[in-house]
Amino acid sequence: MTPVPLRGPGGWLVAGGFVVLATVVALCLGPARSVGPGDVLEVLGGGGSEIARDIVLTVRLPQVLLGLLVGAALSISGVLFQALLRNELAEPYLLGVGPGALLGVTAAAFVTAAGGLSFLPADVLRGSLAFLGAVGVAVLVFSFARRGGRRPAVTVLLAGIAVGAFVHAIATGALYTLQDWHHVVRWLLGDLSLADYSQVATLGVVVALGGLAAWAAARDLDVLTLGEETAWLTGVEVRRALWVLGGIACLLAAAAVAQCGLVGFVGLVVPHLARRLFGPSHRVLIPAAALLGAGLLVLADGLSRGLYPPQGFPLAVVTAALGAPVLGFLVLRRIGG
Repeated sequence: MTPVPLRGPGGWLVAGGFVVLATVVALCLGPARSVGPGDVLEVLGGGGSEIARDIVLTVRLPQVLLGLLVGAALSISGVLFQALLRNELAEPYLLGVGPGALLGVTAAAFVTAAGGLSFLPADVLRGSLAFLGAVGVAVLVFSFARRGGRRPAVTVLLAGIAVGAFVHAIATGALYTLQDWHHVVRWLLGDLSLADYSQVATLGVVVALGGLAAWAAARDLDVLTLGEETAWLTGVEVRRALWVLGGIACLLAAAAVAQCGLVGFVGLVVPHLARRLFGPSHRVLIPAAALLGAGLLVLADGLSRGLYPPQGFPLAVVTAALGAPVLGFLVLRRIGG
């Protein structure tokens, strides 16, 4: 039975309530067990001890805010890729875009270690090379998958998995030579623990601009899901739309990877969930996916910190545990359908 989409204010209250609840839970979880829910609420109300304020406002709050933005970025990117490829299995990680961004981050680490381009801020260098890596892999994947002027969605997905695995291996090997295991784990398994407000501001600008651009193209996305021929007949410049919207999807995924490392499955699970709850219209789907993705990633990060204190589980382990069953369900449904 197909779920009835949530329409009107009720649906947005559900999504917004989920984000608020996930944010509060994540703020209350952390290695500092002395700062509990009561202390967090007291600090948010303007009170609390100096130690509690320092932990909540300096450590946990920027981590939660960055997690909200990373979740929104990956979810919007997943919505775009699924619409452009007309395949609900498409997402940045499986298409190789995430590993491509990781390769760019790896290159930035080597450039920084060598003392090159020191005039550029670290965030700018990392983000720029991550975007170039993401776009480079995307172009390579689509080139490999091209057949007779067309790009079958399944072929693109398989090419993305193959190229992504190869690029991931290169990035992993290169990071290994840095002999800094904290750095390696951070980028391979996702980590928000080093978040600060400058990262929040940087990613916030990217998510706001990318999300607005994607939302403005909602009509084109709706038509593209019906096929390129239909899109041409309705006046959509298909080639231009593919390049522009694909570039936005790569930018959002690269920005997320540049800030917290490689986190998979969020871009797969959230668009699918949002589509079932809110319906297929991208004018609603994009903001809905952004909200649900923000809440899901922050909740996953809170669980990753609370399940195994004080070290915590890597973020990507939790998102994979949540997302892998959904991927299996989608594959089995395709085989059975």
